[in-house]
Amino acid sequence: MKQFFIFAVFLISIILSSCLSDMPDSISSDSEMNTSIAFPLGETSLGLNSISGFDEQLLDINPLTNEPYWVEFEEIPLSYSMPFEIGDIYQNSEEIVKLTFRLNMYNGFPSFVSVQLYLINESGIYVDQLFDDGPIELTPATANNNGEITSKPHEQKDIPFNSDRINNLQFVNRIMVSVVFNTENIDAELVGFYDEYFVDVQIGVKAQLKFGI
Repeated sequence: MKQFFIFAVFLISIILSSCLSDMPDSISSDSEMNTSIAFPLGETSLGLNSISGFDEQLLDINPLTNEPYWVEFEEIPLSYSMPFEIGDIYQNSEEIVKLTFRLNMYNGFPSFVSVQLYLINESGIYVDQLFDDGPIELTPATANNNGEITSKPHEQKDIPFNSDRINNLQFVNRIMVSVVFNTENIDAELVGFYDEYFVDVQIGVKAQLKFGI
């Protein structure tokens, strides 16, 4: 038993010596580490209310048509802004290697709706927009005879940013969500319920960062 113990200690000493000999003498200051982070930027529900930039007086009934005044407009624009600072992503990293915005959108309007997101600087100037090819169109929601939404279509989009677009983000301090729905061919029986409908937009971002060690 004693001989076995001595042999075991001798064997462990050889293994540890071998492991130590494989270690570098020092860690290079030029070493780099890449890591990914993902977090939500914000969410909003846009509807026929003042928070969404809608003039609520247009909900009043026109006595000549017996319909809300907003029906007389071809398009109803809605918008909401939320803060966004690229510095919140950089923090102590040296570089953003890759950046992708993720959008989850739920159309609660029983009509076609278009969505675009604008990146705005502190002077109120549009620096970029998420969808290069213009606003995307969301499928209408389904409503029953009582005006209640029974199906709210979901659309998910991932928008990767190249290095040039990432660099432009340093001038951005907020994101504006823009929603527009067309009043043409909407169901007249549902018009009175439109102030109860919303388009939900959730925004997140995933970034691959490079850190110096």
